[in-house]
Amino acid sequence: MYIKKLTQSLTLTLSLSLLLILAGEVFADTQSISDIPYNVIRITDGSSKDYQPEFSPDGKQIVFIKEISNSEGIKSGEFWHKTPYYMNLWLMDSDGKNRRQLTSGEVQDFAPMFTTDGKSIIFVSNRKHGNRWDIWSINVDGSNLTRITEIEKNELWERIFYPSPTPDGKGMLFVVYQEGHPSVWLMDMESRAVKRITSGGTGDDTPVMSPDGKDIVFKTYRLGAGGIWSIDRSGKNYKRLTYKYYREFYPAWSPNGTKISYVTYENGIFDLWIMDRDGRNKKRLIKSIPLKPSDFWSEHPIESGYYRVSWHPYGTKLALTLWDQDKKESYLTLFDFEKDITMVSESLSDETESLKDYTLIGEKDISGDGNWDDFGPSFSPDGKTILFASNRKGNWGIWSLGADGEGLKQITKGSGDDIAPVFSPDGKEIAFLKKTEDKKLRSLEDEKLKSTTSQPLNLSTSVISTYDLWIMNSDGSVARQVTKGISIISYPAWNPNGKEIAFITKGDKGHEIQFISLNKDSVGGVSQAYTVNRLISIWDIENDNSAISLFEKNEDFTSNKKYKIAKMQHFLPEVKNPAFILSRFIKGEAVTLSYPLKEFLYKASYNTSGDKIIFESNRTGNIDIWSVKRDGTELTRITKGNGPHLNPVFSPDNKKIAFAHRKEIGVSISNTTNYNIWIADVQTDEEMMINGEEQTDWNPVFSPDGKKIAYVTNRSGDFKHYNIWMLYLK
Repeated sequence: MYIKKLTQSLTLTLSLSLLLILAGEVFADTQSISDIPYNVIRITDGSSKDYQPEFSPDGKQIVFIKEISNSEGIKSGEFWHKTPYYMNLWLMDSDGKNRRQLTSGEVQDFAPMFTTDGKSIIFVSNRKHGNRWDIWSINVDGSNLTRITEIEKNELWERIFYPSPTPDGKGMLFVVYQEGHPSVWLMDMESRAVKRITSGGTGDDTPVMSPDGKDIVFKTYRLGAGGIWSIDRSGKNYKRLTYKYYREFYPAWSPNGTKISYVTYENGIFDLWIMDRDGRNKKRLIKSIPLKPSDFWSEHPIESGYYRVSWHPYGTKLALTLWDQDKKESYLTLFDFEKDITMVSESLSDETESLKDYTLIGEKDISGDGNWDDFGPSFSPDGKTILFASNRKGNWGIWSLGADGEGLKQITKGSGDDIAPVFSPDGKEIAFLKKTEDKKLRSLEDEKLKSTTSQPLNLSTSVISTYDLWIMNSDGSVARQVTKGISIISYPAWNPNGKEIAFITKGDKGHEIQFISLNKDSVGGVSQAYTVNRLISIWDIENDNSAISLFEKNEDFTSNKKYKIAKMQHFLPEVKNPAFILSRFIKGEAVTLSYPLKEFLYKASYNTSGDKIIFESNRTGNIDIWSVKRDGTELTRITKGNGPHLNPVFSPDNKKIAFAHRKEIGVSISNTTNYNIWIADVQTDEEMMINGEEQTDWNPVFSPDGKKIAYVTNRSGDFKHYNIWMLYLK
């Protein structure tokens, strides 16, 4: 092994050549540009393929992966479906001396991390199942090899990756893959109880908890090629830290918790960056890290850890892997800054960031944490209060909450169901819907199923609720009925002039927009209705295409059948014979998943001048957002993409429209199909996704200043309940 120390006075150049030959052996000398001098110290000689070095808590040891080619397995075809090599864990002193093997066997052990006390190492291994991965632990002396997680006990878990202990040693973060989509989970090490932290979607992984135990930083694909986000330990408050549309990955905390390092990959070049824990002051710390030859971006889990960075507990060194392009071997390397990296990096220039309007910068759960559902948020005119409907007391009632999640108040307290509250433009009144009766309907599909089985079926039986429009004062007083005998099936929409409310009705002629004019009583200023006018028919009931479905008609039910049966049991517990019903789906039949309010509520929204209304319609065969002048003219289609577009609302400047849109990312136990919040430009029709997790997001509404969107999501409570979340925009 050769060790070369570059002096601080040496100006590092942007080359990355691995040239120097000493004593007849190739020695890799990494050179790069930096405004900060540091020493590059090789601690392995490249004679084997070693990677992912991780410091012990005291900085005296390093655990790493050593890769061994399975040449015999390749010849026999044993590894035809996965990467053809084994991996084991090794230990050495932090200066590269005293190398010794920790785990053994023809297995794949990887992603090692020391426990907080330094006595053990947790890692991922397939030593129990050749094609599935669990988390294991082993003492640093090689004793007490223990399996921590057991995949086969949860059929919905495919594999587990990236274990990381919490700073207090009482918990462990890890990533669970379900249907190919990873999400971050937290395990209590004593009880082995687990809690899902992130919603996953297109990929959350490599989680690490901050030294103070408050925040978790992780990589995600939810909004692009890969970005760095953080979330608090409760899983209620997300913050977006990076905004590029190239790969950003392997975040790591500085020992003092003030900085986060991460690796970027752009145009074939790897760089190491550092930023404050809130994402500010991004600086490029190390430029042009040698990349792994040819097969770096293989998606197989064996590739995990190639560019993971480990901080020395003193905060003066970084351990990472560098690659010899010619020999295709790796070197474990220390970058020694000799001083606290978080302090010396302050001399670097900041990256300049220019974010587009409506860029998502954070998300927060403001009404969750209970066995209830919340729906239909509405901002007060000053943006400080949010109204919503909730069943937290049994029946549906109207509640209010501060936009910061504080100050919960119950507005209506009757035994009936009150839903869909909306503040009047002056904030003095609330329009809402009150249920008057339920009607049970059974579809033709139900009758067909009933004739083929003796099992009780309640699949397509729906309870159609009749709602009337009511108005009350903002404190819940003086509630009065506005309509009677009109089947209202939408959230009420106030005209900005406060003299009119639009809504969607369901009649013999189909769905149509109507609006009701209001006047003010001469005594007390109470709003009264005096006329109802039809505006326009919006829905083709002959070709009704449901937006909310448990399974798609064209879905492949022959694959992963156990998973789909489990999904049906999760959402339709009343089904006594899910395997039989699943066989009906294979023949092309579909079952509608009941909306939490028993019937899906549509939405119409005025612009700020009150002369135009937007709404959802299926008139083209696809559910899109349309606009129409208040007089019924200038009917215009706004969204044109595939998939349903639901719940439209204007931005305060009338230039954008927020809506819920289905994004297909595969089947998930968390929801039926994946709706997220999108924004469309009124003039250009350009559509942009705002959030991108694997849940159902509905009912977006802009704050008066346009910097927030309140919406409904089933992310809270392990996807069992719908609650109000907030999107924070630039």
